[in-house]
Amino acid sequence: MEEKGYFYVDSPLYRLECTAKACARYYVLFFKKHCSHFGLTQNEYAVMDTIVKSPEISQIELARLLYKGRSHITQILNSLEKNDLIMRTDELKNGRKIRKTILTDKGTEIYSKIKSIAREKFSHMTEYFEVREKEFFEMLDEIQNILTEGETVRFD
Repeated sequence: MEEKGYFYVDSPLYRLECTAKACARYYVLFFKKHCSHFGLTQNEYAVMDTIVKSPEISQIELARLLYKGRSHITQILNSLEKNDLIMRTDELKNGRKIRKTILTDKGTEIYSKIKSIAREKFSHMTEYFEVREKEFFEMLDEIQNILTEGETVRFD
């Protein structure tokens, strides 16, 4: 007998979770098939992409934006630096030490190649979202804020 009322599997949050899992799996397979020869992991590429977007981003902010633990971000940054893909420098800004991270020439070349491959492979999805992209991203940001507001959400 079917019970009337709330079903977890029909809830928007569960549907978002399933969609996120499908997207994550799709991207893992994409990265393995098309980008593994660059010697980068998917997480390393995500960090590089975030650095390109915000060069003065702190390690704590990187961890927060990518939903990773700070120690995990440190490992990724160390790996990228060891492989000469990023360079970290310390600068003074308003009397405070700011660690700035930039891509090296080698890092920029690899980043650009992967971005080009991704743009080509995901163009069908991009076209689908372009019409309502701003509204869609605002809605996702709002959901994330609601879910994490007042909570100490850690990703280690």
